[in-house]
Amino acid sequence: MRPQSLPDSPRFGPVQTGSPILRRALLAVCLVSALARADAQPAFDTLTRADGLPSDYVQAVYQDRFGFLWFGTDAGLARYDGRRVVTFTADDGLPDPFVYAVGEDHAGVLWVGTFSGLARKEGERFVEVTTPFGDEPIVAVEPGPGGRMLVQTGTQVGVQEEGGWRVLDAGAANGWSGVVALDDGSVVVSRRLGETDDGPWDLARFSPRGRAPTPVATEQTAAGGRWISGTEDGRILLASREQVSLGRLLEGRFVAEAAYPIADARRMTLGARGELYVIADEGGIWSADAPDAPPVLLSTRRAQDLVVDREGGVWVGTFGEGVLRLAGRHLGIVTRTPALRLAVDGPTVWATSGAAVVQIDSETMKPRSRMVRPGLREVVVAQEGLYLTSGPNGMWLEDPLSPALPVSRFMDPNWISGMEAATDTVWVSGYGSGIVRYHDGAVLDTLRAADGLGTDMVEGLTRTSHGVWALTRSNGAALVQRDRITRVTRTDGLPSSAIYAVGEQAGGTVWFGTDRGLGRWDGETATAVGARELGRQRMLAVFERPGGMFAVGERGLYQVEGDRVRALGPVLFGAASRASINAVAYVPETDRVVLATTAGILSLDFRKIPNVITAPQVAVLSLRVDDDEQVITGSVLDGRAATIPPGRHRVEVEFASLFYGAGAGVEYRVGAGPWQPTGPEQRVVFSDLGAGEHVIEARAVGPDGAHSEEVARMTLQVAPRWWERPAVVWALGLLGLGVFALAIRELSQRRLRREVERLEVGRRVQSERERISRDLHDHVGAQLSSLLAGVELAKLARRARGEADPVGGDGAMADPLEAVETDARETIRQLRETIWALHDEALTAGAFCQRLDAYVRSHAKDRIADVQVTCDGAPEQVLPPAIALSLYRIAQEAVTNALKHSGARSLVITLRPAVESVSLAIADDGRFVPPVGGDGLSGFGIGSMRTRAEQLGGTFDLDTASGTRVSVDVPVTTPPA
Repeated sequence: MRPQSLPDSPRFGPVQTGSPILRRALLAVCLVSALARADAQPAFDTLTRADGLPSDYVQAVYQDRFGFLWFGTDAGLARYDGRRVVTFTADDGLPDPFVYAVGEDHAGVLWVGTFSGLARKEGERFVEVTTPFGDEPIVAVEPGPGGRMLVQTGTQVGVQEEGGWRVLDAGAANGWSGVVALDDGSVVVSRRLGETDDGPWDLARFSPRGRAPTPVATEQTAAGGRWISGTEDGRILLASREQVSLGRLLEGRFVAEAAYPIADARRMTLGARGELYVIADEGGIWSADAPDAPPVLLSTRRAQDLVVDREGGVWVGTFGEGVLRLAGRHLGIVTRTPALRLAVDGPTVWATSGAAVVQIDSETMKPRSRMVRPGLREVVVAQEGLYLTSGPNGMWLEDPLSPALPVSRFMDPNWISGMEAATDTVWVSGYGSGIVRYHDGAVLDTLRAADGLGTDMVEGLTRTSHGVWALTRSNGAALVQRDRITRVTRTDGLPSSAIYAVGEQAGGTVWFGTDRGLGRWDGETATAVGARELGRQRMLAVFERPGGMFAVGERGLYQVEGDRVRALGPVLFGAASRASINAVAYVPETDRVVLATTAGILSLDFRKIPNVITAPQVAVLSLRVDDDEQVITGSVLDGRAATIPPGRHRVEVEFASLFYGAGAGVEYRVGAGPWQPTGPEQRVVFSDLGAGEHVIEARAVGPDGAHSEEVARMTLQVAPRWWERPAVVWALGLLGLGVFALAIRELSQRRLRREVERLEVGRRVQSERERISRDLHDHVGAQLSSLLAGVELAKLARRARGEADPVGGDGAMADPLEAVETDARETIRQLRETIWALHDEALTAGAFCQRLDAYVRSHAKDRIADVQVTCDGAPEQVLPPAIALSLYRIAQEAVTNALKHSGARSLVITLRPAVESVSLAIADDGRFVPPVGGDGLSGFGIGSMRTRAEQLGGTFDLDTASGTRVSVDVPVTTPPA
């Protein structure tokens, strides 16, 4: 490790850090008086090598424009985002790992001064910058005039200009004195005029183009002006041996506006409320709220540099103890011994700490303790004394700080978990014992799960105006009112059934602190409050103070405003952030919160909480593709990845919510999709990302629900595979479109050809039907007519000869001519029906039913009294001729069977035409007699009907259970076989 001061050399001159004896004595007196004024030692949070710092020797602390914190150490540079540390060393381009200074120019580029020169950040690496100073240490880096940079060595100042540097002679300055650029382009440097630091100093002003300094008159003594620094509003902080002055440079003269009585200041800055923070030469961190206020010693640690972040937190780099963070002087350390439980008695707070009971005056925060016995847990203030518990034992102390031994008052077979003794009745809860009530030392009664508590595992007891609440970690809270028990759990509206705290608001509203936020109960219904702002954290206390309801959680202090919860600025629990908070108590008399933690007892003063509320920042941190780290070009707010190789990839993008006070989260969205949380790790993982440009946006969400003003974007460009390239995709698309068009064209042509063929076949079939009809009519019909004419002539000739008609023996007609005539006439009738069916191309269902009705009625005559032929459907439905003829023959056969064999008295024929099929049903009420051999008009009987139906592709069904029912169903679209 290199020494803190610069080495002696002709270039730097001798360096002396000693001080006169008198001045050291005065400093010691100041330290003692400052410590005496402090009511509690301020609590710092720490960041060390254990958290990822390259070293605990921190020379420089800086916050950049994005919100990252940078720490320069003797072993490298560290970047901190509130959750993780990233280090940079010589392997990342730094000229030397020993970092003295960090700063930014007006364009946001980061500059680093090291032991061996200057570097500038480009992307994720640093590039060495050539200066006129060679490899000399660069001990200060500041934004200069015109957006350029100022750098300082031990004896010179460099002003960046177009094409090079302008070198200013700073005299014998030791490099830690500071340099400030003014709005008019001039530069002010603090110079040492003597051989040692204890000698005279002055201020020198360099004009925008000049190289010779002009002395600046000050109101300081001859030894004044040894350190300067600029403020954000353009003023100058000037340190002398005796004080720190705040003022401006007007007409070549420093005019002080305020003076702070802090001696030997070496680094100084203003806080968020205008308070001054100072690092002293001889060690120690000081603060002053106002020029006329006495300074307060915050720490005696040896510090090197400090900065106030945008949330009001003070970050201090130390010599050997890493980085300290002070979120404000509202939080102080009272004791450093772990504490377990707290109880409030007016302005007095009692605590159990190890084997001791501790008494704390909440105004002075001075602790007094007394050893009692190991394992102390609960402490409860009673009417005249103090109750303590240790394991299963309950004890009584009349005077807690007297040497008298405690008196044992009660025992629990398991373990005492809580007590309540505000009245003459003592309530004791246990792990597995429920609640036991004592009066005058005797057991009054016992309440268990069977009595309505819900569980025998009770964690603690709290009294409100409603009664005593029994708290559990899994069964909610149970309110005990005389002999009545009322339970409130998650099913009643609480965010969780794990209860850690109960508080009461004026008016009787009860608040619950759970492991998932706050709950409110009005006596009947419960409501979850602040779930979004609080997240999943244990709420350890809920109390009312001027301004409303407040709550203490594991991650911060919150104020309840209606149904919303907001964080009270950058409240940090310091040492408690690395420890567990066991108990919280609010003291109304002094407006303080006392915390019992595993790191000791802390005090939080509401009167000193910095009221600094700022929107969180967001940044892109890293990109991993298939578990390989990728280089991100651009900035943390608008990053673009190098082109990702073709294929499907697992991509992980990590963001940061640059918020250091209370917990903040990150939300993300892809494209114009909805915002959704990234989770506690603040990273987004895409398991199967393909070709194309993917834009991922993220924003930080503060503990009060406020979003970051800027949105970070991560653009991922995944290269396409050859078949995913636009030209190939277009070509394939056009090819596919062409193939599709050809296929459609081919299908259309095929369909057209089939339609033409169908029409041609239909035309030929119709032509053939017409030919057959003509042949049947012209030839068969003519022959039958000729036959009938011949029979008539024969009968006329026989009558002319005077011959009688022959008669059979049974009276039946036996004349052969009569039989031939009858058969011929029946054949002609059937022939006409066939010609009708074949010749009529547009035969409708209605015409079919009319023809069938005429046939049935002409044959039934007096043999069947009730005949019904109906068309159940669209009568205009066209029936193909082949189907119409077959259905007509089937109906004839069924009617013939009914007339000849069944003895039926009713006959119902129903035709149901549809788009895709037609059905025919013939039902009679007669007795079914199976025909023997060929019979009927068709000559084929039941077998003929079945064959006709099946040849049409249909079904045939015969039901003889009640009468006879013939059912035929044939498709219209299927051509007959």
